[in-house]
Amino acid sequence: MSVELLSEAFQNFTKASKSLENYYVLLQKRVRYLTTELEKTNKELKKALSEAERNKDYLKAILYNLEEAIIVVDPDDRVTMLNKSAKELLGISRQEIIGKVFKDLELSIENGTGTSETLLSVRGRSYNVIISRSPILDSEDSLRGTVILIRDITRLKELEIQHERNQRLIAMGEMAAKIVHEIRNPLCSMELFASMLEKELDNKTCKELAKGISAGISNLNNILKNMLFFARPHKPAMRNINLEKVVEDSLMMFAPLLASRNINLKKSLLDCEISGDAELLKQVFINIVSNAIQSMPDADGGRLKVVMSKSVHAVIVEVEDSGEGIKLEDLEKIFNPFFSTKDAGTGLGLTIASKIMQAHGGYIKVQSEEGNGSVFRLYFPLIARAERRFR
Repeated sequence: MSVELLSEAFQNFTKASKSLENYYVLLQKRVRYLTTELEKTNKELKKALSEAERNKDYLKAILYNLEEAIIVVDPDDRVTMLNKSAKELLGISRQEIIGKVFKDLELSIENGTGTSETLLSVRGRSYNVIISRSPILDSEDSLRGTVILIRDITRLKELEIQHERNQRLIAMGEMAAKIVHEIRNPLCSMELFASMLEKELDNKTCKELAKGISAGISNLNNILKNMLFFARPHKPAMRNINLEKVVEDSLMMFAPLLASRNINLKKSLLDCEISGDAELLKQVFINIVSNAIQSMPDADGGRLKVVMSKSVHAVIVEVEDSGEGIKLEDLEKIFNPFFSTKDAGTGLGLTIASKIMQAHGGYIKVQSEEGNGSVFRLYFPLIARAERRFR
């Protein structure tokens, strides 16, 4: 009896062992399957994380290189991030601004009346900007910070003013051309007769009077030439020219006048090439320098400074004087035709200079304060070719 029970127990043990063995085999297969799946999931997770990191870097690169200035602040208004445009606009490094309260930064923001435009003043420079703020909210609608977006529209405003000015120039140019045509014919006859009369007269006093008439008519002719140039400007004969030589030649014409009026000339020029018409550009510098000299009183002499520099896209020529400066209300009018602050001025010198610069793809910016002189900055585009050089 006990042998049978023992035999039965061994049989049950054998069955249990086989069953356990089968379960173990199945468990091993399951473990191998789960291990494979885990490895596959880990690979996919690593790939997803790598992709997310790439996307994050890509988005950060886009954000960093956007043309608009972007500043991110936390709920306490402390700066946590800014992009390249913001650093350039504020003229400040990342280390100097991170962690600072935005309202404590060295900048002034003045909102325009009845417009979305704002005047931003930072480190002595002013910009026309549009500023917007967007809150950063998490999934639970809790405030995590604010994105401050600043768009610089200074150049856009300048282009708008330039466009309006051009429209006025076109209308006034047509009128000026008609007036010049009507006046020049009789004026040429008068000049011819005056010069003939001067030759015929023997009396010295009468001869001087005839000479004075000729000089007056010649002066009128020069005014009419300026008006005609304003009405029908010459098309530039574009070629590669040395801008330094153009500036030197223009300044050389004023050497006797500068010496006689005790004006100290300082210049810092660069040997560089641009595409342009040398003769027309000389007219620009003659008009700008002539204005600068006339702004300085005879008795006091003065200082005239001409400096050339280079930016990424342009060659810049600065003409700075120590003259009487320009009133704030006159700054936007100085390029308008026939506007002049001088009694004897025609008001066409700066208008013509501006038109020539536009024909060359450049422009003029003015900075002035009454009583503290003026700075005229002339921007010339660089030659858009691989062989352009800046020695």
